[in-house]
Amino acid sequence: MPGQEPLQRWHEALAAWAVPASIRGSGDDRPPPRRVPPGDITDHPVAVPPGSRSFARAKEALPTGGTVLDVGAGAGGASLPLAKRASSITGVDVNKAQLAAMAERGRRLGVQVTVVHGPWPEVADAVAPADIVTCHHVLYAVHNLEPFVTAMTSHTRRRVVVEIPERHPQWPLNPLWARFHGLRRPDSPTAVDAVEALRALGLDAHAETWVDQLGFGEYGDFDELVQRIRQRLLLPPERSEEVANGVLELGVGPQTLKFPGTVGRRLATIWWQGNTAG
Repeated sequence: MPGQEPLQRWHEALAAWAVPASIRGSGDDRPPPRRVPPGDITDHPVAVPPGSRSFARAKEALPTGGTVLDVGAGAGGASLPLAKRASSITGVDVNKAQLAAMAERGRRLGVQVTVVHGPWPEVADAVAPADIVTCHHVLYAVHNLEPFVTAMTSHTRRRVVVEIPERHPQWPLNPLWARFHGLRRPDSPTAVDAVEALRALGLDAHAETWVDQLGFGEYGDFDELVQRIRQRLLLPPERSEEVANGVLELGVGPQTLKFPGTVGRRLATIWWQGNTAG
């Protein structure tokens, strides 16, 4: 196996994103929990983002009537657009509300959806192998890549398809951390670092980038977006107006309602061959 230095660099770079105890105070630096967006997400169309290389790479590897495993599935955004081609889809996530939405969306699409509640790879033994594995916008939360990635690789007969931004998803908030806390946040790791770490595991990882035209996030109004960002910045409610001004200066306002820096960002699609015969 190639040298482990890229894996160690990945781990250390993610560890550097921890918020100092002096800023956390009596709280912690865990982000606000993901939740089902306003309204009934089960009525939202499950569409392929314009220009998505992730869906192109998944679709070309998925046989008609094949099976899909979605790791960190959320409400199924990475896998349900493949419903017309798949016979069944399994979603793994720690968020029960998101999984419930995924199951209902699958029912409406007419595809068999099985949901498994729990963290990957701890629940991997309870999950059957699939033709392809999808994993969108998860890797930046995985400090220890080896067991996570090894379990995905051993659960696919054909291909693993991962999608992440070129930079850490919280990188666009770096100016606000400097503004409110005087804290310089990291610039790494990047998608390039992820590919190097995957290759250090002996995987023949391929990558290509494309533009995210839609951006990330569904918020009821500008105030909801501001409050989510304020929570991430570990600031009290009385500083909401200051946070709103900072968000506006990042180019996000009531007419956009997307997380800062996500509209027009570059996303990386990374894929490699699976190794299970199961």
